[in-house]
Amino acid sequence: IVFGKESPIRVQADTGDSEAIALAREAVGPAEMVLGGGQAPTATQRGQPGRWIRVVPPTARTVARLRSDRVRSVPVNLKGQPVGSIILVPAPGARNFGPADDRLLSAVAHQLGLALERLSLQREATEAEVLRMTDELRKALLNAVSHDLRTPLSSIMASAGSLRQRDVSWTEDQRGEFAEAIETEAQRLNRLVGNLLDLSRIEAGSIRPEKSWYDLGSLINEVAGRLRTVTAGHKLVIDVPDGLPPVRFDYVEIDQVISNLIENAVNYTPSGTEISVSAQTAGDEVHVEVADRGPGIPEAAIPRLFDAFYRASDSGWAKGSGLGLAVAKGLVEAHGGHIRFENREGGGARFVFTLPLQLPQTEAAAEERETA
Repeated sequence: IVFGKESPIRVQADTGDSEAIALAREAVGPAEMVLGGGQAPTATQRGQPGRWIRVVPPTARTVARLRSDRVRSVPVNLKGQPVGSIILVPAPGARNFGPADDRLLSAVAHQLGLALERLSLQREATEAEVLRMTDELRKALLNAVSHDLRTPLSSIMASAGSLRQRDVSWTEDQRGEFAEAIETEAQRLNRLVGNLLDLSRIEAGSIRPEKSWYDLGSLINEVAGRLRTVTAGHKLVIDVPDGLPPVRFDYVEIDQVISNLIENAVNYTPSGTEISVSAQTAGDEVHVEVADRGPGIPEAAIPRLFDAFYRASDSGWAKGSGLGLAVAKGLVEAHGGHIRFENREGGGARFVFTLPLQLPQTEAAAEERETA
């Protein structure tokens, strides 16, 4: 059974004795491309390493063999066009094909054609769905990025324009406020661009964490300090035990995970509510938790919570591009961990991600055993 280039699949299957298989293969037709040709190798050349192949056109005798009554070809059609064929070569002395055999072979060829048509329709439907999802993702990207770019840019331009006004005598405190606004909004733009770049690497499967041993508590405190302007309207509580062992991770990527979870809590909770960040060991893992006292996660939003550009709420205080959770999930999984969420009793949501916990000396011993 041979399917050609116009078929949705490229397959050739054969069975039988060697002479019959040879006849069947020759019956497929001459090659579409000759890779090379030339004179036969000399005796000296034959004794040297390598393989010599001489390509010659089919002879008249070969063509006559192909026209033999022994070879029976039944076409396989797809949407009225031939895309392959069933080639049969009966054994010497076997009876000739009769009408019943012809009907059976035609039925088999018809069923193969139907199977190919179903495969072709399935492929077309898959391609159409991919195009639809790509278009939706493009629209979501444009909507999210245009909004999240416009807001900080407007603030930066307003503050920079105020500083450039020559006819206004700004006080040092006012100039400091303008500069701080510019810095805050620039950091917001930087986080947005970082999330977009991380998302593209995650979708391309090119995330390769550069791990080393770090103090997770120090990282959490550093993130909290950097985001103090973002969390200024909330009460941020940090709870990390002093005895937390060092953890092996990519400092920049886990920084991004914690930042995204804290910023997500800020975006989806009313001002004045509490946001807590904690870490603790559990077996061979370390758990990092970011919890808030907002409205929680609607049931309808749960299946798509970690989808890129998806926003779970349209509340008046909710904002954000919908990238943070998708990026956090991809970065955590690249570290061999996992992330989960749940609604808290009394209101609010809790996000917990894990990282593998392995003591430095344990890993060093394992590397020594592998080297040995």
